[in-house]
Amino acid sequence: MKEKSAASVITDVVFKVVIVLIFLTGVLQLNNIEKRIIEMSAHMTRLDESNKELTGAIKKLQESGIPSSQAHPGGATAAAGPEKTQAKDGRKFLHPEVKNFLKDETFKMRIPETKVGGTINRWYGPDPKCFNFLVSNDGELSDQIGNYVYNEAFATRSRDNPDIWVKMLADRVEITDDFKEYTIYIKKGIKWHTPVVDFSNPRYNWLKGDHYLTAKDVKFTMDIIMNPQVECSHIRNYYADLDSVNVIDDYTVVYKWKKKTYNSLIWSLGFPHLPEFLYAYDEDGKPFPKETAGLKFNSHWYNTKGAIGVGPYQFVSFEQGSIIKLKRFDDYYDQKPAINNINWLIYPDQKQNLLKLKSKGQDYGRLYPTDYREEVLNAAPNSLFKNGSIKHEIFDEMGYLYLGWNNESEFFRDKRVRWAMSHALNREYMLKNIFMGLGTLITGPLYVKSPANDKSIPQVDFSLEKSKALLSQAGWIDIDNDGILEKKFGSNTKKFEFSLLLGHGSPEWNAAMNIYKEDLLKVGVKLNLRTVDWAEMQKKMEDKDFDAMAGAWGMPWEQDPYQIWHSSQATMPKSSNHISFKNKEADKVIEELRLTFDIKKRIALYHKFHRIIYDEQPYTFIFARKRVAAWWNYVHRVIFMKLKPHEDSMPWYMDTSATN
Repeated sequence: MKEKSAASVITDVVFKVVIVLIFLTGVLQLNNIEKRIIEMSAHMTRLDESNKELTGAIKKLQESGIPSSQAHPGGATAAAGPEKTQAKDGRKFLHPEVKNFLKDETFKMRIPETKVGGTINRWYGPDPKCFNFLVSNDGELSDQIGNYVYNEAFATRSRDNPDIWVKMLADRVEITDDFKEYTIYIKKGIKWHTPVVDFSNPRYNWLKGDHYLTAKDVKFTMDIIMNPQVECSHIRNYYADLDSVNVIDDYTVVYKWKKKTYNSLIWSLGFPHLPEFLYAYDEDGKPFPKETAGLKFNSHWYNTKGAIGVGPYQFVSFEQGSIIKLKRFDDYYDQKPAINNINWLIYPDQKQNLLKLKSKGQDYGRLYPTDYREEVLNAAPNSLFKNGSIKHEIFDEMGYLYLGWNNESEFFRDKRVRWAMSHALNREYMLKNIFMGLGTLITGPLYVKSPANDKSIPQVDFSLEKSKALLSQAGWIDIDNDGILEKKFGSNTKKFEFSLLLGHGSPEWNAAMNIYKEDLLKVGVKLNLRTVDWAEMQKKMEDKDFDAMAGAWGMPWEQDPYQIWHSSQATMPKSSNHISFKNKEADKVIEELRLTFDIKKRIALYHKFHRIIYDEQPYTFIFARKRVAAWWNYVHRVIFMKLKPHEDSMPWYMDTSATN
């Protein structure tokens, strides 16, 4: 006689119980009885399905030779079955016993009310110098082009929870050998964007056709980064401990590191790649000689033509001094953004931002402190910013403003002079009266809201008396009684007159620096303000061709001070240590941070590093900015990301059907 399954027996019993209850409780309404029977029937169906799944799982275990007694109570096994040892596409895992490090992203790019389509106009800034992110240490390029076009790393931090790594180009990562080996499984079918060239010209026939991301591109990118000829020291320093990148097959690569470092995770998984099919060749499709491949890459023919990647938007065109156009990539492999096109408007003068926004020349922009005061704080009730036509929100930016002192300059080698410069800057007054309170005063280079930031360190007070005393201690005195300090360097006497480099300065910056200029003159120092365009500013920073500079840094979620502060970077071409800062004690802390995983120890090291930088004053730290974003009311779901770029427009959407 055929035995009934456990689920069938339970179903029979429950059904009989239900009949009895119906008989005993005849007062129940018919619709309630029907509802309970339907619910119970559905529950029994699910139970029967679960029973079948469990039976099937046990059958698979028996077929694989593993006795069912070894099965995990939840259905998993002590040794993974066939579905655990290989990917859906048939690729076998090198370390099937290792749990996948990556999670699925929970953030949804589109929500039910999202409308698809439209074009958003935003402000880019001045013309980019080039579109190759490896040789251009440019934050605007990274945030406003890279985020949308390159964007793609093997994995990224979740938008909902930055402490979790989620799948991007890779759908599985196995971390072994105590965080020294990363086996990465690349998704198949990820298409590169089409290069921006004139395909009617036979010269570019070699670029025609579809190209897909493979391990070949990953190896090419890493070989370029590690090539000493390539001008990317700002990135190469992070791979100093990389041992090798091994290609297992077209879609599997293994990163091996010489030692366990905290940053190996970030730089194994979180970096975009370049297409070998484009960047390994000259404009006629001939491969670069190995001996000069790095030099050719620095001045690659495509560097100024456009950006190329596998991200959700593809590069369309660049009109110098006018516009950069991006278009949603329809073959994008992941969640697609709603907005069809992004137009980045190019102009160096931020004063145009408000004018273009109010005239609908821009759909989204920023309000700078003066604009914020006039358009929001002091605006009339019927203004665009008060009647609901243009919305605004203040958000914290992960970054800070600073004045950088060239530590190789005769003026600023002495830290007493650097302290004098900091005491002469009236930061509190400037923040309150010029920047409308849109910022938080800081004491060092760590994110002010992070536990890495040592909150016990006191602010540098504004004191011209302390500034004068420190300058005198450093040997700067007014020898000829003309009001300007001098100092003897051997047989030469040098006046304390220097230039401060400013890049496309805002009205607020100009006002603040003019106050600074007046206050410095009171202590016998003559400051000349030199405003230059961004391209010249970048070149002078890279060449360390300045006495002092005004700058800003953005911050990642996990900070590694090496790039900006380690002594090894002081002499590197195009490094981020623009001011040539060198300090052996700081180097030791920075190096130890790279090897330390314990969070409490890391915080203690960050605090120690913070104290060293504070004591040396290589920068005069000004404040961490608060930004005021503004957008027309037909731009919806404007949310600001925890990580940079905060103003990521990929979750936004446009709806002009119900605007004021």
